[in-house]
Amino acid sequence: MSTFWKKTTAVLLASVVVSSLGVARPVEAAAKAGPKRAVTVTVRGGKNLTVLLISGTGRTLASKKITKTTQKVTLNTVAVSTTAGMNLQLVNSGGASSGEYFGPVILNWKGTAANKASRVYTRLKNTSSKAISLGTIAVTKVGTAQKQGYATASAKVSLANTSSSIAVTASKGRPSGVGTYGKKAAIGAQSVTGSSVSVSASNLPAVPTPPNPPQPNQPNQQQREGAVAKDEDTLGGDKDKDGLPNAFDVDDDGDNKVDAADTDTPTPVVSADNGVRDCGSIRWKIFTNFKATGENFAGTLNAYGTGAFESKGSSTATAVTNTMTMVFEPITQVCGSTVTKTEIKGNGVSYAPVTYQEVSATCNTGDYQWLIGKGRMCDTGGQGYAFHTPNTFSAADLPSGQDTFSMRVTTANGVYEFTSSPGFVFVSHPMLASYSIDGGTSTTINYGATIPRINITNTSVLTLRLHRPQRFAIDGEGGVVYDLGGFRYTADIPNGTAQGSPGPGKCDASTVTDTVMTSDTVINPLTKPVIELQWNIGQCFTSRNTAWQTGNLTVDIQVEPVGPGGNSAQKLFLTLS
Repeated sequence: MSTFWKKTTAVLLASVVVSSLGVARPVEAAAKAGPKRAVTVTVRGGKNLTVLLISGTGRTLASKKITKTTQKVTLNTVAVSTTAGMNLQLVNSGGASSGEYFGPVILNWKGTAANKASRVYTRLKNTSSKAISLGTIAVTKVGTAQKQGYATASAKVSLANTSSSIAVTASKGRPSGVGTYGKKAAIGAQSVTGSSVSVSASNLPAVPTPPNPPQPNQPNQQQREGAVAKDEDTLGGDKDKDGLPNAFDVDDDGDNKVDAADTDTPTPVVSADNGVRDCGSIRWKIFTNFKATGENFAGTLNAYGTGAFESKGSSTATAVTNTMTMVFEPITQVCGSTVTKTEIKGNGVSYAPVTYQEVSATCNTGDYQWLIGKGRMCDTGGQGYAFHTPNTFSAADLPSGQDTFSMRVTTANGVYEFTSSPGFVFVSHPMLASYSIDGGTSTTINYGATIPRINITNTSVLTLRLHRPQRFAIDGEGGVVYDLGGFRYTADIPNGTAQGSPGPGKCDASTVTDTVMTSDTVINPLTKPVIELQWNIGQCFTSRNTAWQTGNLTVDIQVEPVGPGGNSAQKLFLTLS
């Protein structure tokens, strides 16, 4: 697990979101199932790494922890229809980086010498063989922290697929994504000053609407299993050919936008092989929620805060321990068969179960929400249950966006495993710096003092100036803490002014996307940049046919990625008149 100042892209804890998409395909009659496979490999220099055997679409077929300096392992799979696309991936399972993704295994290369190759190959072609030997692979660690790396076969593997269409770009045999988790150098290379630029729903592009979005105040709605996806668009694919599967690549399509701020990133899906064919696609995401809900802004943390409100080692660790949630969206069916059992584990992650732990009922939100510090699942409304041992975080062992988790689901027709990472973890909240009403005098928030509620009417235009939430730097990139650029901001009003009365819910009319800082940027303590939002809270009530009520109202300032990811939020305290 990384130290506080090397934490990444944000977490965690996130949330393994698994839902099924689309339309189930009809059962294929009397087709012969493929055999079980036994893949053997000798790992040299890989002590305290775990080897994952992954299908071409991202299904985890087998895994084995390496406990010796040189160790031969056999990875036994269930019956699968093809070996095409199979690859080996490595995860840290010991030391400070335990649980974080390490890197890929190179099976073949272009040219005579692996250490001079500019093109390498990581995937198998199809074979009918039940026993597959990959020989010996040697591990190479990179970077000051030695958290990332790759392994290379001692001799070219004849079963490797050397098609140009799946060749991995490399420099002297090192895949181009290794060292920065696939993050391109251009990301974050922008300068944003302390002056704010106003954004509102009226002057920003429309936000893409996800398919079948949940209705306000409704649990997450599960979709049916979808059509088989192209390999390159699945969690197991390598969209940008940098050697890292999409599941572990923070910029999986190579467009110089981190996935969280990229609307064009591939949807995280896996096509499952039932032994006869790939029979459907399953969306599977992991993400974290990190919210500040205290009265008078108590508990709000940001890199630009001061005193108790500054996001730093001890304060962040305490807040993560007490409030961070990792979310897992359930898989409801695989290959047309209903899931009857769901289990989750971390792959050497210090705060997660090391072996599969069964989860029972989903939360009232329709998914699995794990409060990682308390070790409890669904710990709201009296419905919670123990999931894992409680954990008190410190500045040295905070969750990382590269932590890896696996979900195993059982159906009447088979058992399926999937592995991924959250990609990034929030380490702070959006922080209100100042506000004004109807273009009037700006009021600065005096943190640490009593902060009056903001008085508005149903026609008031509320201008909010916020410091963006942050993430820690990804291993291999410059800087220490990054402002999260290109994210989406929405007013969420779940409750009305009267106790027990419903509010209008998530206000789509208020949603804006940050077009001022379009990608993650190193924090600037001198200028302390802000994003400016203009919200008409009255429109939120009108658009949801909810009556305007006088009294005290709480609004969540929700900050979400436009791509895969979680949620950070800060409560805003209003008085309606």
